[in-house]
Order: sequence, then C-alpha cells, then structure tokens
Amino acid sequence: MPTISAPRGHSVLSARGRPPCAPGRSEACSGIPSAPIPDGDSQAMLQQLFQLQCDSARRHADWEALEYRMQCLLEQVAGVPPYSESASRGPVPARIASSDQWWLELGPVDGTREVITLEREGYMLAALSATDGGRLRLATYRPLDGHSIERLLYLAAHPHPRLGVHMRENNWQLAVDEAADTDNFFASEQGDAYFAHWPTGLGGEAACSDQSALAAELVEAQLRVYQHFSQAA
Repeated sequence: MPTISAPRGHSVLSARGRPPCAPGRSEACSGIPSAPIPDGDSQAMLQQLFQLQCDSARRHADWEALEYRMQCLLEQVAGVPPYSESASRGPVPARIASSDQWWLELGPVDGTREVITLEREGYMLAALSATDGGRLRLATYRPLDGHSIERLLYLAAHPHPRLGVHMRENNWQLAVDEAADTDNFFASEQGDAYFAHWPTGLGGEAACSDQSALAAELVEAQLRVYQHFSQAA
C-alpha cells in the first residue's frame, strides 16, 4: 500500500504542506490585496483558479509548483484565514457543503480511526471518514487538482432511494470500494492522485492530527469553483 509521508521541503510549501506563516494570510500571498475585488476581477480570478485546477490534474504536471498560486487565490476567494483553528482552541465545527448532486461534511478527520486518504506521489492531499449516516466527512490539506475534485464529488453523490450510491449501500461503502480498486495502484505509479484505505487508522507521524487542514471555507470554495466551470465548459 502506498506510504504516506509529510510533504518534503519545497521552495514555497513547508514540511507540512502549508505556507510558512499562519494563521492569517500566507506571507507568499501578501502581494494580493485583501480589499474586496470588483465583480469583473472576481470572475477572472475564479476562472484562473479553475484553469490551475485543470493544469495541475494533467499527468506529469509540476502540481506542487502550481499549489502556490492556487493557495493564494483560494485565500482571496474565501476571505478567511487559510487553516482551521488548532485543537488547543477547541473543536472546529463541521461545515456542510452540498449541491443538487452531492453532499459533504467538511471538518477535521480523526486519523487514529478508519480513514481513506487521497494522495499524490506519497503526499496526503485529503482524508475521508464516515459520518454516522454513512456519508462522508472531508478534510483537505493542500489545494486540489481537478481530477481529485471530480473523484471526491463522485463519492459524495446523493443516495438514490432504491439503488443507493452508485449501487452501494452508502457513500462510505462506495469510498471503500473505490480505494480497493486496482486503478489506484496504476495512478500512484503514473503520478496521479489515488485513494488508500487505512482500516485501523494512520498512526505514527502521518496521523491527520499532525497535518494542517485547510479551513472549510477554502475547501468548499475549490469544490464549487471546479464544479461551476466544469459544468459550464
């Protein structure tokens, strides 16, 4: 099974996959004004984020280098500090993100319990756990490429009253089956994003609690931007 490791040293991202200054806006993004942006500029900014999501999804793309600009745009779009509050300040409340097609609970994921991770080249991009009703709770740790977003929204589809979720009992069962698919092995070999299932949790230094999860507002923003522009294409 693929090994999860914290992101190694990078010219923009630190060892935990986050810009070096937080909470608040990252130092690398300080050149982007925090004042409200006119509507025309906002639309251009969203389109640029979508284009970066598509570019980073391409096989053999230098996706780590693209994360810098994606992170800056997400911070500007969401208008909130980029990272969730630390555990020392109390639990972070869950945020519900949904559309006509999908539903996700956004918030921290307990890496000591059963979890499914989304990884790329050994780096953890996101983690999923089951809600009490068999739906999905999502935490993301880095800006996501378009293909990763597509896969997550596929798992998060609304259940059919009789047929369930893509012929599975619930979303979590679909996610477990998807993580067991052999396509994940080939994706990992080719530098694409892939799922990994950890029935007993991550443990050790790779536990989700050691990662800096993006604020739920940033997670929802990147999902909605990709969905909007991919449907309009």
